[in-house]
Order: sequence, then C-alpha cells, then structure tokens
Amino acid sequence: MYVDVHAHLIHPHFAGEENEVAQRAAAAGLEYVIVNGLEPTSNRAVLELCKAHDHLLPALGIYPVDAICNEIAAAGWEHDYPPPAPFDVDAEIDFIDSVADQLVAIGEIGLDQYWVKDFPEKQEYVFRRLIEVAQKHDKPVIIHSRKAERRVFEILQEMNVERADFHCYGGKLKLAKAITEAGYYLSIPPVVVRSDAFQRLVTEVPQSQLLTETDCPYMGPDRGERNEPANVPRGVEAMATVLGLTNEELRDVIRENFRRLFRC
Repeated sequence: MYVDVHAHLIHPHFAGEENEVAQRAAAAGLEYVIVNGLEPTSNRAVLELCKAHDHLLPALGIYPVDAICNEIAAAGWEHDYPPPAPFDVDAEIDFIDSVADQLVAIGEIGLDQYWVKDFPEKQEYVFRRLIEVAQKHDKPVIIHSRKAERRVFEILQEMNVERADFHCYGGKLKLAKAITEAGYYLSIPPVVVRSDAFQRLVTEVPQSQLLTETDCPYMGPDRGERNEPANVPRGVEAMATVLGLTNEELRDVIRENFRRLFRC
C-alpha cells in the first residue's frame, strides 16, 4: 500500500530497465507509482510504459525549463549539460489535453527560477494553460516550484485550483504551512532519510497533507546512488520515526491522502 506520486522512469538512467524497476516497485509493496512526463518524447513514452503495468499511472506535463525551450534556443545556454530540444509547446499542450482522460494527473508542471531565471512570462503562460487543461478534465496537478514557490502558490490560488501536490518542496516553512492550509499536498522523497530540512517539514505540516515520492532517479536515500520507487518504504520509515508513528500507521495515512488527491 505504499505510493510514489512522482517518478521519472522515462529517464536515461533507467534505459532498458524500466520493466525491471516497475517489478521491483511492486515487490517492495508499491501499490501505485505515478510516472511523470516532461516534454513530447517522455510524455509518449510514459503512456506506453504505463500500459504495460497496472500499478504505473501516467501524468503528463511540460517541465518549466522545457516550457521555454524555444526561447532558450534563441538566447543561448550557459549550463554544462544540453539545453532542452525545441518543440511546439502549444501543440504539446493540445496533445496533453487530448489524452487527459487517460491520466491520473497533469504534471510535472510549474515554474523554475533555479535553472533558468529568464523568460518567466513564458513559463507562467505554459503553467496557466496546463492548469486550465487540468481543470477542464478535473485532474490534480503535480507541481515543480524550485525557487518560485511563492509565485506558484499565488497562481494556484488565483486560478482557484483545488487539488495540487508540490513535489520535493524546498521553500520556506511558513509558506509550506500556508500551502497545506489551502488544502494542497507536499510529497516527500526518500532523501528524508538523511535530510534535516525534509524531516523538519514532515513534523511541521499536517499529516493529512503528506505524500511520498521518489523524483527518481534523484533524491535517493543513499548519496550517489540511483533512486527508484522501491526506496519509498525507507522514506516512510524515516518519516514515521520523526513523527513517532509506526511505519504501518503512516503508510495508511499517506495511502488515504493519495486516494483523496488522485481519487484512486
């Protein structure tokens, strides 16, 4: 009955092993793993992978850095890894809209002011359009908000979004409390095993608004090791310890939170 609400199984680090990783997740007790798409290629691959495994649920979106792929291509790129490949962003939003009934959520979507500080208006345009797709189909949204947590929260409130999960929330604790008071959720990755910041977050917000994720292949319990959904029970164990609960008690709370947000 464990759940992972944010996993990138369509990632080069899992190439050729996607089915084995899915099987290990089931063996570890994962009832559901939400697999997130980021751009056209991964979005379509997510749909195909999830067709092969009943416990994998698709969520498609446009990652905020990919949302400005065409602007980046024109302006240049300063990081030591490749920039996102250009694509027709509006056409991809239309594609997500066309398959939304097959999805458990819209995401990963949001804003990013960590990797790219330019073109915030374009990021917001894409974010708002995808929120509109979610609202049209009555789907929750899975949110990326790195260094833009306050603005993401403002947009969700402005657009009257009712169901949202902030994945790997890294903002201020006061804002986290406002986010959960608004009825939104925070999903915690297995790095909580060794992260004082995530452990404190778990103790300061309502248990009713907590979820578990991996953000795999990142944010794992073991430094330098590839993360995967089978690590969720270790994250739950660490969370339960700081909350003074048994693993089973917290697992069941999180499973009920998952049911409320994703309706499954």
